[in-house]
Amino acid sequence: MLSTYYKIWVDAIVLEKGKKGEQGNWKAFTLIPMSLLQGVNLLTLIFVIRMFTHQQVPVVLSFDIFRERVFNTFFAGALTFFIPFVILNYLLVFYNQRYKYLMKTYTGSNGKLYRNYFFITVGVIVVPLVLKLIF
Repeated sequence: MLSTYYKIWVDAIVLEKGKKGEQGNWKAFTLIPMSLLQGVNLLTLIFVIRMFTHQQVPVVLSFDIFRERVFNTFFAGALTFFIPFVILNYLLVFYNQRYKYLMKTYTGSNGKLYRNYFFITVGVIVVPLVLKLIF
């Protein structure tokens, strides 16, 4: 399972390096979308747990740091669904230039794995929500 994770990462790195070049900021353009997709996966998992257990599992942490509720919700969402994955992905892929070793070990597939991961991740949460709205 971890090898599939790294294969998707290598595919994303190869795709972004091809677009941005070696000197571009391809690391950020790889790290941010992958972390967002993993946050969407976590959100999907929480929704599935809520659906099957009929329990009110909190979706995001609750904060009262700012006066505006929108800022509190955004901060809680970022802290729950984005920042942990940025840290985890940085440590697993980019720390000490580990991506170079990963690129030697795994081959990219011209963005196919990365694109499929995107569509599956978004589809798994969007399709049920659309069906719920329709029916």
